[in-house]
Amino acid sequence: MGALANVGHAISDRTVGNILRRHNIAPAPERSRTTSWKAFIRSHMEVLAGADFLSVEVLTWRGLVTYYVLFFIAVGSRRVCLGGITRHPDVCWMEQVARNPSMQDIGYLNGCR
Repeated sequence: MGALANVGHAISDRTVGNILRRHNIAPAPERSRTTSWKAFIRSHMEVLAGADFLSVEVLTWRGLVTYYVLFFIAVGSRRVCLGGITRHPDVCWMEQVARNPSMQDIGYLNGCR
């Protein structure tokens, strides 16, 4: 009702209830009481992905150099993929490195959310 009203469609509470019953979906208050966070994650593991950004100090002949690393993990398979490493991260680098894993047909996180 609320979300549909935002896009210009008005429906009654009864219509929403009928749709939920037809698809064997409990009303929202019952869903929140019956689904634990652990169960929610377990049922969505195949489409979940995580990302982390960290820095690494590397000792070179010229002293310590800081590198920045972006990596991703597909939660269902626990596969970790390196997104990129750079000494000078900027907006353009971050956008492209974050975009690559989800590219259609070739991204290693294609299908994840």
